[in-house]
Amino acid sequence: MTEIKLTNIEKLVAGRPLFTIKDLTASDGAHIGIVGRNGAGKSTLAHILTGTDHDYQGQLIIDAPVVYVPQIAPTFDQSGGQAMLARVREALSQRPEILILDEPSSNLDEAHQDWLAKKLKRFRGILLLISHDRQLLNAVTTTTWAVVHQEFKMYPGNYAHYHAIEQQQLVTQEAAYTRQARHLQDLKKATQARHEKAQRIRKGNKRMTAAERANSKSLREATAAKMDRSAKKLVERGEREATVAKPFTQTGFKLVATDFPHFTGKAVVTALDMQLVEYGKTLLKPTTFQIKPQSRVTLVGPNGSGKTTLLKAILAGQTPGLTLAPAAKAGVFNQDMTALDGHLTVWQTVRAASHLPDQTIRNVMGALGLPARFYPQLVAELSGGELVKLQLVRILVGDYNVLMLDEPTNYLDVDALDALADYLQHYPGTVIFVSHDDPFREAVATRTLVFKGHELIDPDKEVQAPKQSVDLPLLQFKYDQMMADPNAKTADIQALKQQIDAAKAH
Repeated sequence: MTEIKLTNIEKLVAGRPLFTIKDLTASDGAHIGIVGRNGAGKSTLAHILTGTDHDYQGQLIIDAPVVYVPQIAPTFDQSGGQAMLARVREALSQRPEILILDEPSSNLDEAHQDWLAKKLKRFRGILLLISHDRQLLNAVTTTTWAVVHQEFKMYPGNYAHYHAIEQQQLVTQEAAYTRQARHLQDLKKATQARHEKAQRIRKGNKRMTAAERANSKSLREATAAKMDRSAKKLVERGEREATVAKPFTQTGFKLVATDFPHFTGKAVVTALDMQLVEYGKTLLKPTTFQIKPQSRVTLVGPNGSGKTTLLKAILAGQTPGLTLAPAAKAGVFNQDMTALDGHLTVWQTVRAASHLPDQTIRNVMGALGLPARFYPQLVAELSGGELVKLQLVRILVGDYNVLMLDEPTNYLDVDALDALADYLQHYPGTVIFVSHDDPFREAVATRTLVFKGHELIDPDKEVQAPKQSVDLPLLQFKYDQMMADPNAKTADIQALKQQIDAAKAH
């Protein structure tokens, strides 16, 4: 029987704890989803399991060869989706006993996402699926390994089941923290009351004579000291009882239109009988469309249909019939991490790219999973997912009024996905984006352009064929004639009256 067993694992990076594992096991047929925030150690765990990382403490038992498909690899002139498909197909063809896939659905169109889910459901060995794709995780996995607060734990069920458990734990923690805070407040009030009583005892009664005050001083002081000690014990008791940590909540952010360049004009992008051709291959037949200011447009279609090519063509301004408005200042995200200087810190990289206030930048960074602890960190030290976040933040807070985002959701953890959707919903400019993440598209897009059969289908332009025009005066004339005709049938008169009423209603 094939088995994986991890016991008392501790992984450090640069002397700092990355994660711990008390006990995780997997055996034949297990389909395990590995989830957690970017940089939490998911890919590092994969490297430990494949034997490429030996720098850890603890015991690992793995009794079969491992086939590993990494999230980032050379594409050899293929699209990202095509390259990932080729790697997954090659891995499956080896019929491995243990298969680890790192973000395999990234860049895949809907048809290939379905293909991948069906293939993985039928996989008979141990499957470890590192992914932020909620649909894929729910369709394929039966167990979840989640890394939370630097510790991997096992949960039964798929991602939806794990998420429900996590949310219930959060609700329970919030309720416990609220009760604790209320109890501490009550203890503080009781402590203050005892201190105030001790002060009154020290002062003595106003009606006391000088002799009585002098004779009772030592007794009053002893009583007041006892009262102070009881107050101190109340404080210590509260500190001992305060064991529930405050639940983490994300800081919101507010975008102000004046923070970004003003756009003037009726259209951001205009295409008039534009034909899209790449390397001699026609991707789009002559098509006409416009993208208006403040719209959020998603480009949808199979891998290789021309979505990324259209974004590039809009920016290049070399395609006949396709223009980007002069007032448009476009920020482009395309997951090109080579544009980042590894010698700079995270904060230096973002601050240099934006004119927004420091606090707004901090809020955006925190929401997307780059909080204050990342500010002094060198770009070269970031994980793949953290690099994607950094590049994305640079664009989001940049001096732009148009965002062109090519697969911005790839490699982002679930919290970052939700934060990005929230940001784009409130962005005061125009957004043009490519994504194969259905929930994300539904949350963000106000319009969809579909690549299908070398044509760009624009649902906004598709209208029903106009109804045949009705000559109301002619109908009224016929009605008057029938009313004057003693031989006219009542049913015919009623039918004509209904036609007249319907025509008036339109």
